[in-house]
Amino acid sequence: MVGDNMKKRKRKINKKRILILILFLLIILSIGIYLIVPKRYGYQKDVINVFKEDNYYEKIKETKKYSKTLETAVIENNYKKEYFDEYLDINYVEEDNFINNINKLLDLGYKNKDINTFYEKVPKSIDVITSNKYDKNIINYISLDYFKEENLDRYIKYDFIDTKSVYDTTILKEKYNYEDTVTFVNAYLDKDYYSNDIPLSKDKASKLDVIVNKYYKLDKDYEPEDLTVINSKFASGTQKLRKEAADKFEEMASDMLKENLKIYAGSTYRSYSYQEGLYNRYVKKDGFKEAETYSARAGYSEHQLGLAVDIVNGKWNYLSEGDKEYTWLVNNSYKYGFILRYPHESEYITGYVFEDWHFRYLGIDLATKVHESKLTYDEYIARGMLKEK
Repeated sequence: MVGDNMKKRKRKINKKRILILILFLLIILSIGIYLIVPKRYGYQKDVINVFKEDNYYEKIKETKKYSKTLETAVIENNYKKEYFDEYLDINYVEEDNFINNINKLLDLGYKNKDINTFYEKVPKSIDVITSNKYDKNIINYISLDYFKEENLDRYIKYDFIDTKSVYDTTILKEKYNYEDTVTFVNAYLDKDYYSNDIPLSKDKASKLDVIVNKYYKLDKDYEPEDLTVINSKFASGTQKLRKEAADKFEEMASDMLKENLKIYAGSTYRSYSYQEGLYNRYVKKDGFKEAETYSARAGYSEHQLGLAVDIVNGKWNYLSEGDKEYTWLVNNSYKYGFILRYPHESEYITGYVFEDWHFRYLGIDLATKVHESKLTYDEYIARGMLKEK
């Protein structure tokens, strides 16, 4: 009997030992999992401790994702726990002040996707973005084919308000969008007229697609080499255009005549000195502010190119929007290489009031593209569309 009791007692002791051992192993296993799982994803011990303190350990287990951005933020003691989720999805970039910069971007209101795009597309402009207020359109700017990184600060600061002395009207922001922001800044509309001269060499000035406006300036000695007198049948007095433009104008006027529509070249090529005198007379007559809206200063006139023509109708009056000739030209002049250069409601873009009589020769192919784009030539150039094949 004594032997049986001893055996029973030993079995009970063994069971207890086994249970204690199992319990001990479970505790060790739990602790191991607790400590080892984050390590398995590459995090350092000090970083793990921060996760534990901030109760983010469970989230690490759920995501099973290692983020060098998150880890670096913790190591550099630049970690903001409210941005934990954002850190996880921000691609790490090896650069000085990376964490500091992304914290600034996050503070401004940008999200992880925005930040990844900034570092991928405009890495040299991070300081520009962080030094400005939040702009919801930066991602939209970057997405455009005609976006220029060097202009980013100007895009952000541009507010569509006409600060130039030429017009009294305030341009409302609601009228335009981010595409217009990039377009207008590329066209230098954020700068005062005549304050940002871009000189045009003789070679550039001689190209049919050259743009001349209140920012692009011709040399005072520039004169086209192939000026041709327009047939007197289609001109008011002696008028000259470059040969290709003159030929196409005569062809267009001749075709219009077949439809009982008469047009004449009223004013064409003007030398630098002639334009200078004309502008000064207008200033004396109407005052500086008014003259600036319809007359170009010397060197800034398309007429010096020998590619612009002010057209008069059959009654020898400059074309008006209500004329049949005007309607025909708006719908057909591109087929001969001409465009209406200063359209209605484009004063802020072109720098000039609506001139229903002023047409510019570009060549048939380019004129057709500009016509189909429904943009002013200034916008067409600013959007880089001239480079299209």
